[in-house]
Amino acid sequence: MSIGISQIIILGIVIAILLGSGYLGIYILKQNPQFKKYLTTKNIVIISLTYIFAISLISGENVAYGLGSIFIPLIIAIINSLFRNKLKFKKTFDDKFYPFYLGVLVLSLISILTAILK
Repeated sequence: MSIGISQIIILGIVIAILLGSGYLGIYILKQNPQFKKYLTTKNIVIISLTYIFAISLISGENVAYGLGSIFIPLIIAIINSLFRNKLKFKKTFDDKFYPFYLGVLVLSLISILTAILK
Protein backbone atom coordinates (compact mmCIF):
# COMPACT_ATOMS: atom_id res chain seq x y z
CA MET A 1 0.00 0.00 0.00
CA SER A 2 1.60 3.23 -1.09
CA ILE A 3 0.90 6.73 0.09
CA GLY A 4 0.17 9.20 -2.65
CA ILE A 5 0.90 12.89 -2.74
CA SER A 6 -2.81 13.69 -2.47
CA GLN A 7 -3.07 11.72 0.78
CA ILE A 8 -0.12 13.64 2.23
CA ILE A 9 -1.74 16.94 1.21
CA ILE A 10 -5.07 15.94 2.82
CA LEU A 11 -3.27 14.89 6.01
CA GLY A 12 -1.48 18.25 6.09
CA ILE A 13 -4.78 20.08 5.66
CA VAL A 14 -6.41 18.10 8.48
CA ILE A 15 -3.50 18.77 10.83
CA ALA A 16 -3.57 22.47 9.91
CA ILE A 17 -7.31 22.68 10.64
CA LEU A 18 -6.89 20.94 14.01
CA LEU A 19 -3.99 23.16 15.03
CA GLY A 20 -5.80 26.22 13.74
CA SER A 21 -8.85 25.47 15.87
CA GLY A 22 -6.66 25.07 18.93
CA TYR A 23 -4.86 28.33 18.34
CA LEU A 24 -8.23 29.97 17.71
CA GLY A 25 -9.18 28.91 21.25
CA ILE A 26 -6.01 30.54 22.59
CA TYR A 27 -6.72 33.70 20.56
CA ILE A 28 -10.30 33.94 21.84
CA LEU A 29 -9.10 33.61 25.42
CA LYS A 30 -6.53 36.37 24.90
CA GLN A 31 -9.20 38.65 23.48
CA ASN A 32 -11.58 37.93 26.39
CA PRO A 33 -9.51 37.74 29.58
CA GLN A 34 -12.64 37.56 31.76
CA PHE A 35 -13.05 33.93 30.60
CA LYS A 36 -9.74 32.99 32.23
CA LYS A 37 -11.29 32.75 35.70
CA TYR A 38 -13.75 30.14 34.38
CA LEU A 39 -11.03 28.07 32.72
CA THR A 40 -10.09 25.83 35.63
CA THR A 41 -9.26 22.14 35.70
CA LYS A 42 -12.59 21.38 37.37
CA ASN A 43 -14.54 23.16 34.65
CA ILE A 44 -12.55 21.45 31.89
CA VAL A 45 -13.34 18.05 33.41
CA ILE A 46 -17.04 18.95 33.58
CA ILE A 47 -17.01 20.16 29.95
CA SER A 48 -15.24 16.95 28.86
CA LEU A 49 -17.73 14.71 30.69
CA THR A 50 -20.63 16.68 29.21
CA TYR A 51 -19.04 16.27 25.77
CA ILE A 52 -18.79 12.49 26.24
CA PHE A 53 -22.39 12.27 27.42
CA ALA A 54 -23.73 14.51 24.63
CA ILE A 55 -21.90 12.62 21.88
CA SER A 56 -23.13 9.30 23.28
CA LEU A 57 -26.74 10.54 23.33
CA ILE A 58 -26.70 12.28 19.96
CA SER A 59 -25.00 9.45 18.11
CA GLY A 60 -27.24 6.76 19.59
CA GLU A 61 -24.18 4.67 20.36
CA ASN A 62 -22.97 3.57 23.77
CA VAL A 63 -20.67 5.53 26.08
CA ALA A 64 -17.58 3.97 24.50
CA TYR A 65 -18.24 6.02 21.36
CA GLY A 66 -18.18 9.22 23.42
CA LEU A 67 -15.03 8.12 25.26
CA GLY A 68 -13.31 7.36 21.98
CA SER A 69 -14.26 10.71 20.53
CA ILE A 70 -12.58 12.62 23.34
CA PHE A 71 -9.16 11.01 22.94
CA ILE A 72 -8.21 12.73 19.68
CA PRO A 73 -8.66 16.31 21.00
CA LEU A 74 -6.84 15.39 24.20
CA ILE A 75 -3.93 13.72 22.41
CA ILE A 76 -3.60 16.61 19.94
CA ALA A 77 -3.58 19.15 22.78
CA ILE A 78 -0.94 17.17 24.71
CA ILE A 79 1.29 16.73 21.65
CA ASN A 80 1.00 20.42 20.77
CA SER A 81 1.82 21.42 24.33
CA LEU A 82 4.84 19.13 24.43
CA PHE A 83 6.23 20.58 21.21
CA ARG A 84 5.43 24.14 22.27
CA ASN A 85 7.34 23.58 25.55
CA LYS A 86 10.30 21.82 23.88
CA LEU A 87 9.32 18.32 25.09
CA LYS A 88 9.31 19.24 28.80
CA PHE A 89 6.52 17.17 30.34
CA LYS A 90 6.36 19.27 33.52
CA LYS A 91 5.15 22.27 31.48
CA THR A 92 2.56 20.30 29.49
CA PHE A 93 -0.51 21.61 31.32
CA ASP A 94 0.40 25.29 31.16
CA ASP A 95 -1.92 28.27 30.73
CA LYS A 96 -2.29 27.69 26.96
CA PHE A 97 -3.18 24.00 27.21
CA TYR A 98 -6.82 24.39 28.24
CA PRO A 99 -7.78 27.03 25.63
CA PHE A 100 -6.10 24.93 22.94
CA TYR A 101 -7.92 21.82 24.16
CA LEU A 102 -11.27 23.63 24.16
CA GLY A 103 -10.68 24.89 20.62
CA VAL A 104 -9.97 21.39 19.34
CA LEU A 105 -12.89 20.00 21.37
CA VAL A 106 -15.31 22.48 19.78
CA LEU A 107 -14.06 21.56 16.30
CA SER A 108 -14.49 17.89 17.19
CA LEU A 109 -18.02 18.50 18.38
CA ILE A 110 -18.91 20.36 15.18
CA SER A 111 -17.32 17.61 13.08
CA ILE A 112 -19.17 14.81 14.86
CA LEU A 113 -22.48 16.67 14.79
CA THR A 114 -22.26 17.30 11.06
CA ALA A 115 -21.43 13.64 10.43
CA ILE A 116 -24.24 12.35 12.65
CA LEU A 117 -26.96 14.73 11.51
CA LYS A 118 -26.57 14.01 7.77
